[in-house]
Amino acid sequence: MDVSFFVQMAWKSALIAGAALALAYVLRSRAASDRALVLRIGAAMLLALPLIAVALPALPIEAWAAPEAASPAAAALAPAADLAYVPGPSLPLAELPAATASEPAAPTIWDDPTPLVLLVYLGGLLMVAGRLLAGLFMLRRWTRDARDVTCPEWLAAFDRARGDGRARLMVSDALPSPLSWGWRRPVILIDPDTLAEPEEADSILAHELAHVARRDWPALIATRIAAAVFWFNPLVWLLEREIVQQAEEAADCEAAAHVEPARYAQTLLSWAQVTGRAIPANSIAPKQSALGRRIRAILDRRERPQGSAWTKIAVVLCVGIAMPIAAVQLVQAAQPPAAPPAPHAPAAPPAVPLVPGVPPPPAAPAPLAEIPDVSAEVNEALSEVLPRIPEIVSTALASVDPDEIGRSVEEALREVEPEMHRMSNEERQRVRVEVRRAIDQARVQIRASQAQVRAAQAEIRAQAPRIALAVREAQRAAQAVRPAIAASMRSGADGMEHGAAGMEQGAQRMEQQAARFRDRSYREAEIARQRARGRTVTHEELLEAAEGMQEGAAGMREGAREMREAAERMRAGRHD
Repeated sequence: MDVSFFVQMAWKSALIAGAALALAYVLRSRAASDRALVLRIGAAMLLALPLIAVALPALPIEAWAAPEAASPAAAALAPAADLAYVPGPSLPLAELPAATASEPAAPTIWDDPTPLVLLVYLGGLLMVAGRLLAGLFMLRRWTRDARDVTCPEWLAAFDRARGDGRARLMVSDALPSPLSWGWRRPVILIDPDTLAEPEEADSILAHELAHVARRDWPALIATRIAAAVFWFNPLVWLLEREIVQQAEEAADCEAAAHVEPARYAQTLLSWAQVTGRAIPANSIAPKQSALGRRIRAILDRRERPQGSAWTKIAVVLCVGIAMPIAAVQLVQAAQPPAAPPAPHAPAAPPAVPLVPGVPPPPAAPAPLAEIPDVSAEVNEALSEVLPRIPEIVSTALASVDPDEIGRSVEEALREVEPEMHRMSNEERQRVRVEVRRAIDQARVQIRASQAQVRAAQAEIRAQAPRIALAVREAQRAAQAVRPAIAASMRSGADGMEHGAAGMEQGAQRMEQQAARFRDRSYREAEIARQRARGRTVTHEELLEAAEGMQEGAAGMREGAREMREAAERMRAGRHD
């Protein structure tokens, strides 16, 4: 018994009580006894409500949708083709970060308010039930202290009114107004003031004996018990008040058939000033709020049919509405797992998806560009450049004349002669000396460079045979590389063939799994396995997964075909 149980009892009792009140209102043109019967059926269904909810199988109804969330079943059913093989270094266990577990917070009453709700409910139940038990105890005490009526007028009226003779007529000094109670041995109690008015005997005894004949007191106690059990529901209290009112009106109608209605209405008016206590008994004394309604019902001369077909229909409807409501259990809609994504076909031959049980194929080497034979072009270029190197160097050095540099410097000095006249003799002499020293150093460096160039020319002529030999070695190496390239391409083609075979095997396995998902018995077994793991999977989701796997298998076969075509091109020596 948790909070959800009390919530279900609340709305179920409200619906049952509301349905009974509505059906009684529909029968407002019928006899009060018919309305009282429908209301009693509603009270009986309220008493049976907890037993039906606990003992009978529940009728689950999805009342609200589940929040959108990824289902764990999607991860379990997702095809392996979604996984990509990404090689990389693996960390040792010692380097993995340790998971830190946070200590759970101390539980509070708001984490599970069931004890608090149960305590409040039991408190209200004890208050209402205690009031009922106190009233029963008081009735028993009044009856124990009461004495038999000896007044001849009351006894004569009692003999005229009673039917089966089960009821007893007694007088009690502590009684506020006449009442009746009891089931197996019912008792009619009157107070001494009422005993002193024998002219009211026929009206009072006709009313109370009508209660005894109709078994109104057991129905009243059952209604009070239902109100105690569902004390938190105002519709149940309204139902209890209406049952009491309809019982009194039905007894009034029975009494008015034996007593003149105007006289009986006068009796009700005389008892309207009595304010009785909340005693669980049937009493003629009307409440102020119900006095006018009861008098209008007595003085109404219209014929109100009793026990008609409409009454029977209302009784059947009351039971037919209450039983399903008692068995209904509002539940949250099952959270649908996300449909497994369809595997994607590989975009390029090297990207091979993993398939369970098939090792990932080695990545095919990138096609190498064919190395052309350039030996003829190299020989031609060397034959043209090597002989001209000394000439090119000599021409460059010949263009540099030391004497021309000296003349250019002398001419520059003459241009700045006016500026130099402004200097002192010592400064002009020092400038000339520095310039001549710079010219001498330039001439020495130029002559040294010319000597180095001539030596380089001689070295180039001496190394010419070696350069020719290096060219021939390069040509032989280029021819030796071509078989190695061809072998590498053949090896890559074999790897791509192996990868294509792996993709074919993976596609075959995915098609087999898709075929199994299309088998209803296999789906039911898979749903049972997932349910045992705490997951929810439906037939529709498994069929969608089968379609995705079929599409993924087709994509993998297409990728295998493209890889085989690329392998054929590599074996043929083409890299287009």
